[in-house]
Amino acid sequence: MLRLVSAIACASALCAQSVVVPNLSANTAATTVLNNPLRNSGNPRTYMMGINASELAAIPAGSLIVGVSLRAGLTTTNAAVWPLSDVTFNDYEILIGDALPTTSWTSTFLNNFSGTPLLARDGVMVVQAGAFTNTNPSAPVPNAWGTFFFDFQVPFPYSGGDLGIQFSHPGSNDPTSIFFEQVPSNTAVHGQAISTTGFQATTATSLNYAFCVARIHYGYGSNGACPGTNGLTPVLVDSGDVTGGGTIHLAVGNAPANGVAVYVWGLGRATIPAGNGCDLLTPPMATTLALLDANGRFDLQLNVPPGVAAMFNTQVAVLDPANPAGFTLSNGVEPTAF
Repeated sequence: MLRLVSAIACASALCAQSVVVPNLSANTAATTVLNNPLRNSGNPRTYMMGINASELAAIPAGSLIVGVSLRAGLTTTNAAVWPLSDVTFNDYEILIGDALPTTSWTSTFLNNFSGTPLLARDGVMVVQAGAFTNTNPSAPVPNAWGTFFFDFQVPFPYSGGDLGIQFSHPGSNDPTSIFFEQVPSNTAVHGQAISTTGFQATTATSLNYAFCVARIHYGYGSNGACPGTNGLTPVLVDSGDVTGGGTIHLAVGNAPANGVAVYVWGLGRATIPAGNGCDLLTPPMATTLALLDANGRFDLQLNVPPGVAAMFNTQVAVLDPANPAGFTLSNGVEPTAF
């Protein structure tokens, strides 16, 4: 199956399926850190990022934003590997939506959205053991991106413009946490962040707060039109397009625990009705079976040799009797290798 990757020529116009904000931090480590997004037990936080439209220009209008990932900061405070065992947040909420210009933001979280935001995630969230590594490379070389991602239970259709993402949690069940890269807020360049203690807080106590270096992941397809167990639809995140060889991670989440998933491989986009509102998003050429873990996740890793140029389309089907068709279908992604 993986030979499919090397058999396809890459179109030079294609872009990756994620954008790093700030753009200038894509391959350059920041020198300061924060840990608000995954604070430890007893430390609830509400943290909101306002991202300028110019930073998101590489995301095609109409794409679905499906998740966010982070990377460990360069600090000896961080353990070499975190967490050592699964860490649970009993309730983790993420709001995302079109935002007012970041120059006009106030301390009231919801007022910084230009309309009603989407509740993209709500409920229990688990950060898997070993999700983040800190090898303490010499600056400006950053750490690798974490394999954990905030998968959106409901993807957000992005039409362009400034974007607001609000994270809120009551603290985890673990006494430890991890520090992530951050840069100062800059409304003239990348945007700003605001923060406060407390879960589901309404007002920030800090404006122009530390702006977390993050990857915004996107794909294509319909927005939650093929629901399964508990009304949820699986999400597929391409978290590692490569240049000069490397590993592409195609991670499925938001699916039933210990379920069965099938990666569907094809060339190009399509809309092929598959029953009960579900659409195949690429003409199927090959499939790969995967067994999901207890958190309803699976990370498929494609090792691409140097010198291979490839593009392909991928979608995941998950067996789910809660859908009358007997399965659900994720969004699609278009991984690339150069």
